[in-house]
Amino acid sequence: MYPIVRVQKLIPDGSVWQRYRAYRLPDVHGVARVYGPAGTRWWNPLGGWVTRTPGISLFHPGHPFVISCHGPDDDKRFYIDIVRASTVGGDLIEYLDLYLDVMIDSARSVSEKDEQHLHRLDAAEQAFVRRARDDVRARIAARDPLFDPGSEYFALPAEAKLLEAVPD
Repeated sequence: MYPIVRVQKLIPDGSVWQRYRAYRLPDVHGVARVYGPAGTRWWNPLGGWVTRTPGISLFHPGHPFVISCHGPDDDKRFYIDIVRASTVGGDLIEYLDLYLDVMIDSARSVSEKDEQHLHRLDAAEQAFVRRARDDVRARIAARDPLFDPGSEYFALPAEAKLLEAVPD
């Protein structure tokens, strides 16, 4: 019904920092979407974890960010990675993370984390990251549907709600 894709988050040295497998949902306005039901296993070099709630992530090669929205219907949260690039392929979605993250909690409070790691990037890339962060914050303030858990980007088809986590 829905193809399974592998999602990999790379860090600037080119190594894989996270990976998981999820269901590829139909794109919305050219934005690729993946769905990870509760119980989805995420791997990272520190061991990884298993999700407790479902989530949908969005990828677009033209956006300097990757968006993940997760949580129960009444408590959706966002985790936004600032990225150098995203590549969307048939069975692999990959993105290169540039450390800085923007979060939106269920009360719509916006915060950031990991800016202290930007010193690892050259000055031009640090400036790129900060511009991308400012763009994300402006989009959030303007109520861009990419950051609205009730928008069509995060609509889960009824039959997808029945899917179980992809086995390892």
